[in-house]
Amino acid sequence: MPTIKNVCVFCGSNHGLDPAFKQQTVALGQYLAAHHHPVVYGGGKEGLMGTIAESTMDAGGEVIGIIPTFLQEMGLAKMDVTRLIQTSTMDERKDEMLRQADAFIVLPGGFGTFEEFTTMLSWSQLNVHQKPIALFNINHYFDDLVAMMQKSCDEGFAPQANMDLFLAADNIPDMFAGFAAFKHQLPYKYTN
Repeated sequence: MPTIKNVCVFCGSNHGLDPAFKQQTVALGQYLAAHHHPVVYGGGKEGLMGTIAESTMDAGGEVIGIIPTFLQEMGLAKMDVTRLIQTSTMDERKDEMLRQADAFIVLPGGFGTFEEFTTMLSWSQLNVHQKPIALFNINHYFDDLVAMMQKSCDEGFAPQANMDLFLAADNIPDMFAGFAAFKHQLPYKYTN
């Protein structure tokens, strides 16, 4: 497993109803700063996105925001991050996040967060990248999603080994222990 430096955090542009979502996001930002992991994230100033950026910077860490120009023009960008990268499209944003990150942490969020997670997971399945992915399963937020993914394996739509391409943990130390132990293995080999 290569050394993890930059950690990409996918999360909601709202805080959600459970106060634990924001509390644990703050704790994650503080942890990443203390362990010298620059944060890569979607560049927004609202919700958990703003919280991960602020908590990381407040603890002395670096933050790289990546945001499409149209969202910045709507006034949604957090301008006071360490570095702000503009992209033309949402797809270019994900491509740049993949380039910048060594690992991914998925916090609670909505449809956009789910889409970012499943994109990185499907790209891992296709061997586009070999980077670890963790669901930060705060108060069981991702239980149903993990169950649905297991059902796709049970019903023959994905090999069971694909469930090893990500981990779900309810605390920060377990996520990083999972990253340290992660070995990217595909259930079958692709031929060129």
